[in-house]
Amino acid sequence: MTPTNPPSDEVITLSKVTPKAGQKDSFVEIQTQFQQSVAPEIEGLIGGRFYAAEDGESFVIMSRFRSRDDLDNWTGSPRFAEHMNRVRPLLEAAKPGRFTVLYQSGTV
Repeated sequence: MTPTNPPSDEVITLSKVTPKAGQKDSFVEIQTQFQQSVAPEIEGLIGGRFYAAEDGESFVIMSRFRSRDDLDNWTGSPRFAEHMNRVRPLLEAAKPGRFTVLYQSGTV
């Protein structure tokens, strides 16, 4: 497959997370509050989304960064570590991944 857009250092993170039984509401509250209060302060963060799966049990967190360096700086920061220490005990499973753009249309 040939990319249809010029190469970019932009990177997207997608994390599928499943809270432990009884922890869904706490997780949603903590994650939503964190994203609303901290996102505007993250250097290089273009945007993000927090999705609930139709199964009612899992979520997807998507973050779009200007560059890998910006993402690495964020994930290596004390603020990110503090947040992970708060949410990790609430999770049954978390599967993160990093992705680069091969094709895009519209705004997401």
